[in-house]
Amino acid sequence: MKKLIVIIACILFFTPPLFAQDTMKLVYYNDFAPFSWEDSEKQMHGILIDVINEAIQKQMDIQVSHQGYQWALAQKKVRDGEADAFITVPTPARREYTKINTEPVIVGKITIFTSKDNAKMEKLKKIRKLSDLKDFKLLDYQGNGWAKKNFSDFNVDWYAKIDDVLLKLAKGHENVFVHTSQVANYIINKLGLQKQLIEIPIILKSVDFNLCIRNDSPYINIITEVDKIIRKMRNDGRLQKIYDKYK
Repeated sequence: MKKLIVIIACILFFTPPLFAQDTMKLVYYNDFAPFSWEDSEKQMHGILIDVINEAIQKQMDIQVSHQGYQWALAQKKVRDGEADAFITVPTPARREYTKINTEPVIVGKITIFTSKDNAKMEKLKKIRKLSDLKDFKLLDYQGNGWAKKNFSDFNVDWYAKIDDVLLKLAKGHENVFVHTSQVANYIINKLGLQKQLIEIPIILKSVDFNLCIRNDSPYINIITEVDKIIRKMRNDGRLQKIYDKYK
């Protein structure tokens, strides 16, 4: 019996803890409602935060923290080892320093927004791909890296933030805004522009937002379990309930 106790004690003493820190640190873009945003007290809110709280903190019993930054700084925090993970669109560059799960936390649907009195409405309804927008005047905001990449040779007026884009769009004319449906609709509702603006319900592109964990994070090995939990949450409707909170 004494020998057994000694063996158990040795195992407990020499076996390293599963996690080398008490809290898994996640970082986000702090101005990307309803996916993630920061309130006046520096608290993070949004779809991404709610999914992580359910999947990792509640289901896996791992404490998590949520911090918001400008997006470039948030990514740097992970690259430099100051944070464990972020949630975003997988790219070759991000795969160099993170391991990315396979079950998306949410799928962004890229659609078209314009004023309800746009004289080119019928032409807009026939758009099927991004290149079909070459003849239109686009509006977008400076921090939108996806737009800068995809519309580099398009006719685009750039604004400081997405709110400015939607307010300008609501003034009429033939301007067009191409963006993630969930994000644009949330801000349209927040600004009270539902009567002025319309979404063309054609999905030009679907964009997966996945959990990206730093390669040397002590939490790197939870990826497979996270996939199982998110898949189950999708199948049993828990993911959709979270999405529906932010419509």
